[in-house]
Formats: sequence, structure tokens, C-alpha cells
Amino acid sequence: MFGWNAGKPDHPLADPKAARLVISELRGGDPVGRLDEVSAYLESLLRVEGFRLAGLYEVVDLLDQAAKPHQRRITADYIGASRLTWHQHNRLWKSAADFWRALAQGYLRCLDLFQSTPKDARAFEPLMPVCCARLLRALGAEMKWTSLRYGLVPRSLWANASSAYALAETAGAASAPIRAYEISHGDTSVQQEYLRLLVLGASSTDSLPPAQVELAERAIAWFSRSFVLQAERSGETTHYIDLASQRPPGRLTQSVAPSPNLRYFGIAKGSGEIVSLLRVVKARELIPESVRLGELHSVPLVVATLEHLVRQLGPRPPVRSHERRRSVVRLLVAHGYRAVRDTVQRHERREPARPIDIETWVATDASPGGYGASIRSLRGDWVKLGAFVGVKPEEGRHWGIAVVRRIHRETDSEHQVGLQLLSPATLPVELSLVGQVQGDTGARGALLLSARPDENGEVDVVLEVGAFSSNGRFRVRINGKPYLLVASQLVEAGDDFDHARFRVHRHEDA
Repeated sequence: MFGWNAGKPDHPLADPKAARLVISELRGGDPVGRLDEVSAYLESLLRVEGFRLAGLYEVVDLLDQAAKPHQRRITADYIGASRLTWHQHNRLWKSAADFWRALAQGYLRCLDLFQSTPKDARAFEPLMPVCCARLLRALGAEMKWTSLRYGLVPRSLWANASSAYALAETAGAASAPIRAYEISHGDTSVQQEYLRLLVLGASSTDSLPPAQVELAERAIAWFSRSFVLQAERSGETTHYIDLASQRPPGRLTQSVAPSPNLRYFGIAKGSGEIVSLLRVVKARELIPESVRLGELHSVPLVVATLEHLVRQLGPRPPVRSHERRRSVVRLLVAHGYRAVRDTVQRHERREPARPIDIETWVATDASPGGYGASIRSLRGDWVKLGAFVGVKPEEGRHWGIAVVRRIHRETDSEHQVGLQLLSPATLPVELSLVGQVQGDTGARGALLLSARPDENGEVDVVLEVGAFSSNGRFRVRINGKPYLLVASQLVEAGDDFDHARFRVHRHEDA
């Protein structure tokens, strides 16, 4: 099906000694530059005829091993860096995404040769499961890097993954323990690697920021031994995959008709293990050293990610707090705390908004809790999870406040964005800090989200990032009346905003 013509390969890596010399030179230097070189060599292998299966696999393996320190460094820089320019961000992402795509194609070519050249296949049989496992791991990494930018996972990825698993399953080698790499943390299997890919694909990473996508992949790998994949549905299975299609995994429902091509999977005992780990992390406020989730992740991030996995992969799918209704609404959107506050102030003064601050989106569904909007193209790089936005239906009277909670790419040019509405209307207010330090005027611009205090006598306020203090006390005039706001809690800290809760006192009673 994917075979190459026989013949002597015309390639600089065709000679084993020359290949080792070239690859040894790839081990040092700039990680991005070196990883790009590895990707170029991998891609060049696909354009050359004449490689025998054993020789091709050896070259791909050498390139794979040479790339490991570089791709680990790039991952750490991409996830762990506190601030990156758009150019740095894009350079790291492109290098890693291109590498994993090229590596997957290299191992896929080996499996193609295995199926199309019986003479070479016989000697390669012991390595076939290892090649399948490496392909599945590379495809999983490719999907993760696509998810880090909320991209569209190609259907060919699912087709290639299912074909690799089916090949090992047919040979009776899918569940056999193997060592994917000589230096690795224990054994794995083709089935376990396939499960890692399936579970990550079913875990709704489009609602996670990049650090949590990375952490979700690590957590899934750690617990994957407790997941199940089987030919029959059972109480332990919650999702399914069709080996004969290019569709991603789906949630298992009564309407899913049985088929010999279907495989059913779930996190099974892994759910209880994740919950147990959550209890330990919450109680001790630390991550046990025995659990390998990486060194870049804080306790709150681990808790949020593990809770997300349990919620998304449990036996009952999460339900919306508000029913969405299908409708088409044109939304005016301002983004960034300062631009939103300026826009709201102008609206209150009946002044026109600055056109440069406003975008127009099309909301395709709406509820009291938010909007689902369709965007033809992302202007700049500001549309990301946690982005602070002001929203106003084109015919609406008030500006509301929302946060981007989900991004999903439907096509190369169309994105679906989920907005959580914090308040359907907001009021710009000026806060005067009580007991300010010398040199601080105490003036704070803010946005009041609450129409009235709740049953606890508290209101929600959004301030510029860093303005909230747990012992902060502010004077404010609302509708001409003086009040004292006493800090209660920080609800959310975004890139450029603090969403806080304050207890309200009438000023003369404080």
C-alpha cells in the first residue's frame, strides 16, 4: 500500500557510518535550530526511494533519539516561560509541531514497508509493536501541540493511529509488554499508547490553557495502565472509536450501534486513582514525589487539571448550567481590561466607542451564562483562554463582561469561541483606597458587575491586574450614594484583570 521501489537510496543518511556522524552533530546547539534540522532530515527520507525497512527504521530511530533533548527543552521553554514575544512563541511551537508530524510520518513509512514487503517484514516482526507504539506516541504529541494552539486535529491522524493499533491487534501483539525506548520509565504496550491518544482526544482540551494541556497529557500517561480498551461495551467504558473511520473518539450513548470495527474505552479504575491523588494533593498541598507530572506545575494547576479530567471522562458527561438556545446574534466585542473599561465609560457618557477597540463577532448560540461565537479569523493573538472581553449585542442596551473559556477550530479559517458571561451589564466606578501609602492617590478605576449585593452582602468587581489586596478597603459612590467595599476574596486573576468580591457597607455605618 505504501511501499517504496527497491534500489540503492540516494540519501546522505543511507550509509550507517555517515548517518551516525551526521546525527552526532545534531546533539548540541540551539534546540530550535537543531530540531528543525532533524525535521528536515525526516521529511527528506519520505522523498527518497530505495531504503530497506531495517535501514530506514535505524535512521528514523537515530533521528528520534538525537531530537529528544531538544524537544524536551522546547516544551519546557514553551510551557514554562512567563513571557514570550509572539515571534518566540510561534518559533517554538512551529519547531515542535513540525518535528512530531515528521517523526510520525517516518515511523508510518516503516509500517507501510512492513505491510508491503513480506521479505523484509519477517525479520522486522519483533520490532513491529515497538514501531507502532512510537508512532502512536508521536501522533499523541502531534495532537497535543495542535491542541496547544487550539488547532484542527486532522482526520488522517485518527486514521493512522487506528491503523497502527489494528495492525498490532491483528498480529496478537497489541497488549504485549514492550519497551518503547531503551531509556524509559517501565514497559508499555501498543494498546496503552493508543489509549493515551484516545483519552487525550476525548478530554476536551479546547477548554484548557496550554500549561493544563501539557499537564493533562502527563496525567493521562501516568494513569493509563488503569484505563480499559475492549471490543465489547461494559460498565467501565464511556467512549468509543471506529477503527474503520477517520472520526475522533466519541461519547458512548445508547444510540451507538454495535460494530466489529468499534472499540470501547474508558478511564475505569483510573478515575478512582485520580480522585485519590486529588485528596492527597489537596490535603498536603503538594504533589507526591512518586507521581511524575513534571516540575513546572503548581498545586492549583494540578488540582484544576485532574478535576477537569474526572469531569470530562467520567460516566456522566458534564452538563451546562444554562440551556443554550440556537440563535444568531451580532456581538460587539472589546478586549483587554483597559479597552473594555474605556468602551464602557464612553457608552455611559453616550460617546461613540473607538473603532480600533471594537470587533464584530457572530454568536450562534446564547444562554444566560454566555455565548458561543463563530469567528472567521483571529485578529492578532489576543483571542486565548482567559482573555477578558466586553460584549454587547448589536441591538442591546448594555455592555456585559465575559471571559473566553473555550476555543475550537472548525476549519483552517473558522473558530468557535465559548464566552462565559460574568455579568450582562456593568457599571464603571472609581474606587478610593482607604489608608493608601504615601505617594499613592488611592484612585482605582473598576467595573462593577453586580446590580445589587447578594445574600451575603457582597458584590463582584473587576479591577486592573494587581490592584486587589486581601485587606483592601475602598470608598465608592454608586448612584450618588457612598459605600465602603471591604475585600472578601479574589475570584480570578487574569493576565490583565482581577475579578474580586467585596463586602458592601454603607459608608456612614462603616
